[in-house]
Amino acid sequence: MITSNESLTDDIHRTLLTLYEPLPLGDRLFVRIRLLLSNLYQLERYVPREGKILDIGCGHGVLSNLLAITSPQRQILGIDIDAKKIAAAQRTIGKRSNIQFEVGDAAFLPDSSFHAVTIADVMYLIPPDTQRAILTSIACVLEPNGVLVWKTQTHQPWWKYAITYTQEWLMTKLGPTKGAGLFFMDNEESIQAIRTAGLHPVVVPLPSRRPYSDILFLGCKS
Repeated sequence: MITSNESLTDDIHRTLLTLYEPLPLGDRLFVRIRLLLSNLYQLERYVPREGKILDIGCGHGVLSNLLAITSPQRQILGIDIDAKKIAAAQRTIGKRSNIQFEVGDAAFLPDSSFHAVTIADVMYLIPPDTQRAILTSIACVLEPNGVLVWKTQTHQPWWKYAITYTQEWLMTKLGPTKGAGLFFMDNEESIQAIRTAGLHPVVVPLPSRRPYSDILFLGCKS
């Protein structure tokens, strides 16, 4: 039996894929794989339904577009250092007014304030000290009662972490992912980094049949 929530998710999924139809086949395949391997729909539930949202390391804009589709009251800005991916993401905007994409570096955030900041499957490509500096910068651009929504991977269970690490190593060595290496912080390191940045950390498990050690950290600003 298909529930109403499952039907709604299917509709959103189809709408999301439609946005990428003008792009080359390689980009379309990448987006489909991204949606298959990463539980972005679970992440979306923790993002405020309205307000200004900054999506760091947006790549082709999959999460940014998901956030914009599921709530038109959100104003989404997606940034990424890869100009080619940003150019591809910009082609998905069409006539929509609640989303934009810009080339940008996580180390130099926009001079603005946001109700929420999302960052998914990106931080582990950045050395830990820089990760901590980015979290501090995120805390600075969050409005009072704003929230960081940070999806990454944990070291447990070990077999899922091993699969995650191996796949990401291959992506950085042979695939389209760019990074200085792989720097997965463990749970306590991540929690402490959020706390040191001035945010209240909350850990959200992401149980899934996928063979990846996904986890969600929230950082709430008082």
